[in-house]
Amino acid sequence: MNRRRRLVPVLLAGSASLLILGCASPRGNESAQLDYQDSPVAIEIKAMLLESQSLSGSAIDVSADDGDVVLTGFVETREQKREAEAVANRHDQVGRVSNQIEVKK
Repeated sequence: MNRRRRLVPVLLAGSASLLILGCASPRGNESAQLDYQDSPVAIEIKAMLLESQSLSGSAIDVSADDGDVVLTGFVETREQKREAEAVANRHDQVGRVSNQIEVKK
């Protein structure tokens, strides 16, 4: 519960910043932008991924629907791909993770 309380201000500030900057900024790291249809679970997992020091610079997108999570995007190493899946699985509302992240060659 304490962890969620710490995430709320981060999510609110991040969402506001991305919404404001996302509309005016040139194409960049699109995976960091929040789509209006992102579920609360997907947003929370994105925040958890950003908190991970080994994944904070990665281009990972998250979609979630009824406990099923899909991870897409790119990372530098296989370890980062495994870490992203482990982070998603830590969320208490995740039932299944489909890890479609690609490792850059």
